[in-house]
Amino acid sequence: MKIVDFEIGSKTYVIAEIGFNHGGDLDLALAMIDAAAESGADAVKFQTYRADQLVLDSVDHFEIIRDGELDRVAHETLAERAKEKGVHFLSTPYDNDCVDLLDEVGSPAFKIASMDLTNLPLLRHVGSKGKPVIISTGMAVAAEVNDALEALAESGCNDVVVLHCVSKYPSNPTYVNLRSMPWMEQEFGTLVGWSDHVLGNDVVLAAVAMGACVIEKHFTTDKDLPGPDHAISADPAELAQMIQSIRNVEACLGRTCVDESRPDRPESRLYRRGLFAKGPIAKGTLITDEMIACVRPETILAPEQRDLVVGAVAQVDIEKNQALDLGLVGGGVNRD
Repeated sequence: MKIVDFEIGSKTYVIAEIGFNHGGDLDLALAMIDAAAESGADAVKFQTYRADQLVLDSVDHFEIIRDGELDRVAHETLAERAKEKGVHFLSTPYDNDCVDLLDEVGSPAFKIASMDLTNLPLLRHVGSKGKPVIISTGMAVAAEVNDALEALAESGCNDVVVLHCVSKYPSNPTYVNLRSMPWMEQEFGTLVGWSDHVLGNDVVLAAVAMGACVIEKHFTTDKDLPGPDHAISADPAELAQMIQSIRNVEACLGRTCVDESRPDRPESRLYRRGLFAKGPIAKGTLITDEMIACVRPETILAPEQRDLVVGAVAQVDIEKNQALDLGLVGGGVNRD
């Protein structure tokens, strides 16, 4: 699966989740793109919605939601800035018109929020656009995830990454159950990632080690800005550190390798043991166990071949610390 030229799974795809942390301030949103790109993110992600189509105007946080709305011009401006900075412009659409808008401004993939995993009509419309989909699974059980994937597949979308997610803000590390990810990959037959709501980076790095191919992390330029998500978001320094640590984990994971190509194979001769003469052994001497030292480095004879030497007769004079081989001791043929 590719998003533009990024092969998902070749390395961890890191999404800086700006969401509506910009509070509707386009200049701040642009600055956040710049900072996320500088920190090493592969993509920035926003939220595309109309407040009155998302929540009742009577709820306490309606005004905060409405303040974070972005119009078409803002979307076009942000998409262009992301392109200039070398990161992908993604956003989460919350209704069909928002899906169409993102498609028209050139978003290369769609991100579906956990809240809309069961919104199958929306998923079918997203799937009809023929673009990759990243879908979070907070609050969901397996049957609901299967229904969502079927809805996407029915509309022509099979390029899907399923993000394990816990919809608690912030999440306690004991809630996250990262062992779900390998099970999800097998159960759903998709790539799997992690949408993080835990403070710090420990869980993110553990998720990468468990096989997450996509990491989504809330992002802000200032944790003290007004709004509900800033306090749980990574700032630029934290995001940069997280991404560097992810790359280190990827390097540590490497590849499956138990063969001659392993990088420490040349060291085996230095660190493994061989059989040596503890002291001088005259020709014709019957060799006893006490005459043999089993120490580093490795020699022709390995420790388990000691019984081929004990009881053999020295065929030549053997010097102290000389490596033993079957030629020196008659190949073990002179044993009693």
